Amino acid sequence: MTTQLELEARYAGVVSAKAAAFVYADHVASLCAHSGVMGSGDVLIDMIGGAGLRVADVRSVAADVHDAGGRLFADITVPSHFGCHAFDLGADVQLEGLDRIAAGCLSRKVVAVSSRGVLPVAGDRLSAADLDAIAQGLDSAPERMQRHFDHARALAEYLSCCEGLGSVAYPGLLCHPDHDLATRVLMHGFGPAVDFELPEQWGVTAGEFIERCELNGRARPAGGRHTRLHARDGADGRAVRIFAGLDNPLVIADDLDQAMRWFCNPPEP
Repeated sequence: MTTQLELEARYAGVVSAKAAAFVYADHVASLCAHSGVMGSGDVLIDMIGGAGLRVADVRSVAADVHDAGGRLFADITVPSHFGCHAFDLGADVQLEGLDRIAAGCLSRKVVAVSSRGVLPVAGDRLSAADLDAIAQGLDSAPERMQRHFDHARALAEYLSCCEGLGSVAYPGLLCHPDHDLATRVLMHGFGPAVDFELPEQWGVTAGEFIERCELNGRARPAGGRHTRLHARDGADGRAVRIFAGLDNPLVIADDLDQAMRWFCNPPEP
């Protein structure tokens, strides 16, 4: 069986880093908030994230951070190392939540930290089952991630044709404010996530909409084969984020369509 040091070295090779370490952490931001991980001049950015799935101009940010004497930490969890190489764009440290890379098979959330210099954090000792999930996930990641990306694109194109939605955000859409940048800094597509906002006139929250969708994936593991819907701004907000799975996007689109029709024309009491 592959040891953790061997697997971390393998991951470092995949992402073109000098070293890598695996850490149990709920998410990248919580890991970086730990004392000693980031210095006063260091900056953390999301490669893809925030409202509207904005894409970071890593080259520009890296230049400013380096001029100020700091290091740039790039969270590549959404696009994954399959979808971007932040080191090539000027990042000093890459961080990736491994839920999707491990195909939703981790017992606890793991963040991979990689660096072209000294690692900013020591790794945790992972369980044998989690190491096996990561090893198997790395073997199948290219094929799986391409399907996640392709299915997200299909869902984004469907949603962009739906009348009445407040907005649809996906870096692969020509109308996305970062589309041109995304074509230069992302690879193999535009990531597995799509945002859309419900119109205020429907009087429905993201939580209510997700609950109405039979295939919302909320009972499924994050990063696994099933599409999952997430209330981006909380259950009482109006923004829904889709993380496309490996399931049939046409079936997911039909489920979304049924929910939208129900809220547009609710049955008489």
